[in-house]
Amino acid sequence: MNRRSVLIGSAFALGGCFDKPWYEENPRQKAFLEQLQAVAKPALASNNPLRLEEAVKQSLALAAQTGAFTDWQGILRTIEGNEQKMAISIDIGPQVSLYAFNDWALAMAGAVAEMFSTRSRQSAPPGLSEPAVAALKTFRLGERIVLSGRMGEIAGSGLFDLSTLFGKSDADNRQFLQVPRFVARIDALAAAKKK
Repeated sequence: MNRRSVLIGSAFALGGCFDKPWYEENPRQKAFLEQLQAVAKPALASNNPLRLEEAVKQSLALAAQTGAFTDWQGILRTIEGNEQKMAISIDIGPQVSLYAFNDWALAMAGAVAEMFSTRSRQSAPPGLSEPAVAALKTFRLGERIVLSGRMGEIAGSGLFDLSTLFGKSDADNRQFLQVPRFVARIDALAAAKKK
């Protein structure tokens, strides 16, 4: 009897070792993370500032190509501010996170700045939809969630980004490749179902 319980207990322990990590459950999310890693690793290993800069551009282009995403897994890391001025950070993979915020003053300033821009006249949406804000009230920090949204520009995100004028330093590029953080619009959030 004792040997049987040890054998069964060992089988359960080993069975848990072969579970997929939570960030690999969605095939599109897994592919995005693998592509990011494929771009970043050679650039970081090269220690060449020009390759680092190119890898950052490729990573941002990859996020832009990803566009809309659904049913991605994440871990809610931070909620800052209040309902009118909220910023959140969600880990979507090992050292990869999404950042979304609603700051209506910043969004209005961004809309005014875009009036003088030669880019598209359509204003960007806020970073968090009303249903997402309502759902955030029910979560704890560190909780695993399922999210849907869109990678890319949100209202006010580019307003104070002076790197477009002056460029980023080698250290900034290296840090981004090691711990990428992307701006995204979050449309829906739900608690992840435990398996």
